[in-house]
Amino acid sequence: MVLEQWKGLSGSALKAIALVSMTVDHIAYYLMEHGTWTYDMMRTVGRMAFPIFAFLLVEGYGHTRSTRKYALSLLAFALISEIPWWLLNHDNTHNVFFTLLLGLIAIEGMSKIDNKPLLWCVLMITICAIATFLHVDYEYSGILLICAFHIFQPDKVMKCLLATLFMYQYGVIGLWLGLAVILCYNGQRGFIKGQYAKYLCYAYYPLHYIALLLYANFSR
Repeated sequence: MVLEQWKGLSGSALKAIALVSMTVDHIAYYLMEHGTWTYDMMRTVGRMAFPIFAFLLVEGYGHTRSTRKYALSLLAFALISEIPWWLLNHDNTHNVFFTLLLGLIAIEGMSKIDNKPLLWCVLMITICAIATFLHVDYEYSGILLICAFHIFQPDKVMKCLLATLFMYQYGVIGLWLGLAVILCYNGQRGFIKGQYAKYLCYAYYPLHYIALLLYANFSR
């Protein structure tokens, strides 16, 4: 009876699951001893996050009134997030907002080109090269995943197969858990509505890094 009444997961539910998954992942990575059973389990749960965020990016692109405003929002939070990202990682990598921004540019480019596979390939290779050169989070794999979700939007089987091909190196179990969540999507926006709520979700990314940074420093 409960299963008959269940209508799937809204976009807001997917976003909440991704944020929790991401937080679990980063707590393990930045605060826990690596190589333990608990660490590995938490990192596996954390691998759910990016596929869900990639899927939500594609969904957001399909519903946005202004791709330009969408891109500027991602760029703004990418720049804001760079400071806590660098303070935690101390390397030349860049946070996942840059990955999402490059993915958005790729799918917007494909939409403008419209049904020219050869030019799509050139565009994707170029964006993948930029992502790899800049060392954004997930590099070329993240871009390919976003493009696959966009190109094969109605084809659930192909999306899952390509997601496994592009992201297997980050952990198959966590990836499949993320894909299982995506397959439960019911097409509804859900409880997160309005610009303020959307930007609050964006702001959670740099804020949770700041919280991890403060905890790591004060717990020494």
